[in-house]
Amino acid sequence: MSVRALPKPRPEDEPGYVQPADELGRLDIRLPEIPPATATRVLATSLLPREAHDGFQTIGDGPGSLRLPASWVACGIGPYRPRDWLQGYGAYPLDSLPPLDEVSFVGDFAWIGEIGDPLDYRIAVTDPIAAELAEAGLTLPADFVALITRANLHRLLDTKGAGNWTDVVGPLPSPADSSDRMVLFFRDQQSCVMWYLYLRHSGESFVVWSYQDFTREPKLRYNQDGEVVTPRQAINWCAPSVESFAYRYLIEERLNAAIRDKERAKDLAPELVAYLAHYASGCPEKQTGI
Repeated sequence: MSVRALPKPRPEDEPGYVQPADELGRLDIRLPEIPPATATRVLATSLLPREAHDGFQTIGDGPGSLRLPASWVACGIGPYRPRDWLQGYGAYPLDSLPPLDEVSFVGDFAWIGEIGDPLDYRIAVTDPIAAELAEAGLTLPADFVALITRANLHRLLDTKGAGNWTDVVGPLPSPADSSDRMVLFFRDQQSCVMWYLYLRHSGESFVVWSYQDFTREPKLRYNQDGEVVTPRQAINWCAPSVESFAYRYLIEERLNAAIRDKERAKDLAPELVAYLAHYASGCPEKQTGI
C-alpha cells in the first residue's frame, strides 16, 4: 500500500517570512564566485571554445563508423532552464549544456567518496550479462559494473532522482547495428524514457536514450486513419560514459531539489554553482528543449 507523504513545511509560509536576497529560483540573484583553487568537473564555458553541434554524434572512423542523433533528455532546472510542461521532458542540444571535464571521469566515481564493496545479489545481475556479452567479444565497462554492484552506488540514481529507477536488462540487439549490443540500466518512472549502455563491436561504449523499451516487443499502433504506425526505434547518444551520465544527472536533480526547497545560493557546492552559472549568466546557446 502506498501512502502519500505529507508535504514539507515551506519557509515562505511562516508568518513574517522575508525572502533572502540569494534565494534560489530567482533569475535576478547573483551567484557566489567560485574560488580559483576549487576543483570542479564543471568547466567554465569561456574556457572551452565550442562549435555549434549539428545534432549528431559520430563514433569511430571510416566506413564502419556509427552516426547517431545526439541530445540530453531531462526535465528543466527551475526558471533557469524551463521545461515543456506538456511533455515533461526536453531533448536539449549538447552544445547548450554546461561542459564537463570528461577526462576526469575514469570509472572510479571518486567524486562520490567511498563507493562500498560489491554486493553479491547485484553481481548476480551483471555476471550473466557479462558472460553473454563475452560470447560476442564485448565487455562491460568498469564504471557500469561499479554503478550497478557497489553498495553505495547501486541505488544512487534512484534515491536522488524524481521517481526514476534502475532496471538492468540485457544484452539487447541494437537497432542501429546488429553487431552491437545494449543494456538497459535506467528508466523513467512511467517508462516514457529509457537509458541504455551501448556497446559497440569495435570496442567503444557510451550511453544512449530512447522513447522505446527494447526489452519488450513493440506494440502495434494506429494513426487517426486506422493505419498501422511503426514504433520509433531511434536511439540518441547522450553521454560518453556511465559515470559522466550519472554525474550530470545527479547535479541536475540536486539543483532542482535546491530550487524547490528555496535554498540559498551561497550554500551550493562549487560544482552546483558552476553548473547553474552556465544558465543564470544567459548562456548564448539554445537552452530550450527540442
